[in-house]
Amino acid sequence: MSATTLQQIPTGVYNVDPAHSNVGFEVRHMGIATVRGKFGTFEGKIDASGDNPVLEGTVDVATVDSGEANRDGHLKGPEFFDTDQYPQISFHSTGTEAAGDGKVSLKGEITIKGVTKPIELTGELAENGEDPWGNQRVGLELTSAIDRRDFDLKWNQTLPNGNLLVANEVKLLVSVSAVKSA
Repeated sequence: MSATTLQQIPTGVYNVDPAHSNVGFEVRHMGIATVRGKFGTFEGKIDASGDNPVLEGTVDVATVDSGEANRDGHLKGPEFFDTDQYPQISFHSTGTEAAGDGKVSLKGEITIKGVTKPIELTGELAENGEDPWGNQRVGLELTSAIDRRDFDLKWNQTLPNGNLLVANEVKLLVSVSAVKSA
């Protein structure tokens, strides 16, 4: 984030409010429909106490919810996330910048299934301000896309029409409301 964007985040450390935030994903299924899912348990913080805010967070992968219990069980198993061995997905930002028109670009590293790769999330810094209970809040809406094979999430099937059962590109969706620490 540039100086202009940084002025929108008052100095301080902000903890993600999971009741008012969401970490999710979208992936094409059979080339026909988009399956959406989310993670029920996650935590994170935005440290805006220095010149460049740092965002970091973790997701409890075993809380994956795609709306279908059998699919969720498969996602938790060794062919996908292997939650017994790799219980968390983690993210740590390495840099932020303004991308124009109020948009932000957040560069960082994401670790899925023990594999760490660079990632760039783009989106916008939402309005900030005081909530009805006197807490200072900031918000972010971010998206990115990853190739799941880069993180050893390789299970798939080729269908008779040539489409893949599960697309390799997965869109990540992060909507954060964070509350300033006292």
